[in-house]
Amino acid sequence: MVFKITFVVFLLGCFLQVQSQTYHDSPSDFFFSGKVEAQPLMMSPGFISSGMNECGGTLGKDKDEFYYWLKKEGVFSVILATRFVDGFWTYPEVEPFSGKYMDASPFLSPDGRFLYFTSNRPEYDGDGIANWNIWRCARSANDKWGTPQLMEFSNPNGNEISVSLDRDGNIYFCADYESETITLETDHLDIYFAPLLDNGNWGDVVKLGPEINTPGVEQTPAISPDGKCLVYSSARPGGEGTADLYVSFKENDSWTPGQNLGKGVNSSAYEHCPVFTADGNLLLFTSTREVKMPSRINYSRLKKWVLGPGNGAGDIWYVKSASVLKRR
Repeated sequence: MVFKITFVVFLLGCFLQVQSQTYHDSPSDFFFSGKVEAQPLMMSPGFISSGMNECGGTLGKDKDEFYYWLKKEGVFSVILATRFVDGFWTYPEVEPFSGKYMDASPFLSPDGRFLYFTSNRPEYDGDGIANWNIWRCARSANDKWGTPQLMEFSNPNGNEISVSLDRDGNIYFCADYESETITLETDHLDIYFAPLLDNGNWGDVVKLGPEINTPGVEQTPAISPDGKCLVYSSARPGGEGTADLYVSFKENDSWTPGQNLGKGVNSSAYEHCPVFTADGNLLLFTSTREVKMPSRINYSRLKKWVLGPGNGAGDIWYVKSASVLKRR
């Protein structure tokens, strides 16, 4: 009798555990708090934000797949993914197309059909020019990503290091086109735009105006799904830290002057790589801000602080998009 009761309790516990992982409202509830507003929260400490320098982050339209990139400067830069399978999020793994070259800035198209990213991979075998370009993979019928294809508007004489699209397929990215060398020059980064034409091709690449681009560094743009809000990182003077997030709004086919998103979103550290979720409800970004060092010092606490999320290496944070849009 005791055995039967114990077994029933065990089964009930398993059932409740599975139920607790199914997230009936949205699988992304595992990552994001419904209580977030204007004050940023760190994304999934210990699982996504781990203390290893995570960047970017793009959530699928069904909120059941998440892509981001992990890097160590000059050593590696790889694209990782985690998927919601059978009621659980899988452990993050390097995507099959990534790992051989430097890959960064993954972005899922709002319709989920394509995964865009930047990479220094060669265009063809024997290509000795290791500049950064924009690539994309198409989703196949079996839900796998196809072979990466170089985007037609990528400039072989420059470097593109980020990418973002609105629902209409118009594309925004940052590039160092005004540099005098093919070597990536981050001090020359500006934000560019290419419209999607009716024939399915992209039109001429255009540098955005002085409302957004300044003599300083402008980089890693994020366009809202409706194409009316642009958030980007800039190292211009007068910010809160090394680089801050700014926002501009599209009005009558022109952009308003960039506004600093202020303290809270920005910090005394480095903020970059903003990304809107496909539904436009959240804005994700990367920050090198540090969490407070533990007040009671011992080895265990110091090790957890130095090696864990919030150690200053780079983590993914998020805010409610409404807190950004209200600046319009």
